[in-house]
Amino acid sequence: MHCTECGKEAGEQAKYCSECGHSLKRSDVNITSGDNSVNFGQQNQVSGNTININQSDDVTEKAMIDRTKVKPLSIAGTQLKASWLLISGLLGFFGSIASILGFIGTDYQFFFPLSMAVGGVLFFIGMALLQTKHLSFPPFFNLESGSQGEIYITKVEGSCPKCTGKLKLRSIGPKDNKATVVRCTRNHDHIWGFDTTVLPDL
Repeated sequence: MHCTECGKEAGEQAKYCSECGHSLKRSDVNITSGDNSVNFGQQNQVSGNTININQSDDVTEKAMIDRTKVKPLSIAGTQLKASWLLISGLLGFFGSIASILGFIGTDYQFFFPLSMAVGGVLFFIGMALLQTKHLSFPPFFNLESGSQGEIYITKVEGSCPKCTGKLKLRSIGPKDNKATVVRCTRNHDHIWGFDTTVLPDL
């Protein structure tokens, strides 16, 4: 046995170190732990003690996804921005309200409700992209905004870590509470929550 204070060798029956006077207890051992391991100092003994090594039970496979398609959304060679959709939606919506009164009873009265609906959709898309930078339309495509607000059409996919299926974004749940998830095309029980922030910024 060795003293845990100064390291001097001591007899098995000694209660105090002859060199430094430190109390020699059987439970005085040098223990270091890490990576679910325990290392004891040389000549140390442990008796009447319980050693617990914590081991993580979280062995759940992680779903790895990435963009497999990134295409700028452009009109006449000019890439659209989320703020443009927001402003266009507002102007279209309120402009239709102001104009519809003068066309009631004419052949054009149904054009303005349609214009209002388009303006409302554009406003919703622009607002969503400015706030979250991601808007999913599973299983078809996604709309994402870049660092400068520019809009891209993207596709997000991956390989299932549990089988040989492909991972794709899907919308599941009741009509009034749908959620976008990452789901395996081969086994629909292989499913993960989708966090848009795991994707790098465009």
